[in-house]
Amino acid sequence: MEMESDLLLAHRLADLADELALAFFGRRPAARRKDDGSPVSEADLAVERAVLAVLVAERPGDAVLSEESGSTGAGARRRWILDPIDGTIPFLAGRRDWGTHVALEVDGELRVAVLSRPTEGTTWWAVKGRGAYARTRGEPLSASRPLRVPAVAVPLAAARVGGFLMPGSPVEPLRDRMRWIDSSVCLVADLLEGRADGVVDEGGHVWDRAPAALLVREAGGHVDDLRGGSRLDARWLVYAADGVAGALTALVRDAAA
Repeated sequence: MEMESDLLLAHRLADLADELALAFFGRRPAARRKDDGSPVSEADLAVERAVLAVLVAERPGDAVLSEESGSTGAGARRRWILDPIDGTIPFLAGRRDWGTHVALEVDGELRVAVLSRPTEGTTWWAVKGRGAYARTRGEPLSASRPLRVPAVAVPLAAARVGGFLMPGSPVEPLRDRMRWIDSSVCLVADLLEGRADGVVDEGGHVWDRAPAALLVREAGGHVDDLRGGSRLDARWLVYAADGVAGALTALVRDAAA
């Protein structure tokens, strides 16, 4: 089955990226600033080269969108979306909130997603129509545990919400209108595991968001770009549980307007 093969490959790519990144972690790899001001390190580039080499060998006809090298294979029906090290700033600082993002899009629709946090030894994954799961590193996929975003029966003021906000964000002054979560190893995983009720993402890139969007939907949560859709290239994306999704999306929409 093609999708099963793609899922196994996505996990192989994430595991390879995690292994290589951990070899650099804590060793102060060389880094520089990109044109947009964000950092890129020798670890990011080494991980990306290794992952791309596997895709060239095993899926030569597929397109790829990767953070450091951009797009290849324009016009292909299938596209791999990669962030070799998501969270380069915390990675270089020796923190734990970084990992690998892998997703597969077919005909513009997300089909497979893998998101990892190597320091935690955990990978979260999803396949469209088959649900979302968490896997401990080294265990077979069959040992994965299913995930379900729990419905929340509390007002927004009592909801646990975190986010990735830009400096001067219009949402910043509204954080006291909910129980704001300031930091986490992975906010999206917190939503999937029931430790958070919503996540607000401002200004994220496609490679940041692709795995999260499929994971949250397959776990029964909501993904909204403030326009009733879930475009990964929109300025805003809100991930939320039943019970607070409508109120949180409306609050962000009003603030953004």
